[in-house]
Amino acid sequence: MKKGLLLLILSISMLSGCSALDQVNQSVNYVSEATSYIDQASQFSSQLPELTQQAVVDKEARTQLVQELQQMQTQINQFSNVEAPGFAQDLHQKLIGYNETLGTEINGLIDQAQAGQITLEKVNNSQIFQTIDQINGLMNQFQQLGQ
Repeated sequence: MKKGLLLLILSISMLSGCSALDQVNQSVNYVSEATSYIDQASQFSSQLPELTQQAVVDKEARTQLVQELQQMQTQINQFSNVEAPGFAQDLHQKLIGYNETLGTEINGLIDQAQAGQITLEKVNNSQIFQTIDQINGLMNQFQQLGQ
């Protein structure tokens, strides 16, 4: 009987240990996904002016711009579906809020580009760059979570 009880306690201890290890892995994965997403948003932001400038005069470049905008929209949606661990919920919610603004702005630019009405001035006057700056501002906080 003691042997069975000892085995049960040992099994429960091992299971809870595995659970803790799973939580650590999920946390590390989440932080990695968040920082990767922020890097992608930053790269998108740095390429957007040049893509837009080319799209103003070249129909093929306009098609490429629409594809890049749609790809960023997909990345936003994918990251928004990532489940954040408990300790990162507040930071994740901030990022989701910024994503909603960014997604709305990108949808507007897609519409403008498809209608052939996009200009660098319209892109610069949109909230895209400010929103991505806000997203970039979260990078340090996410990196601290990973430490």
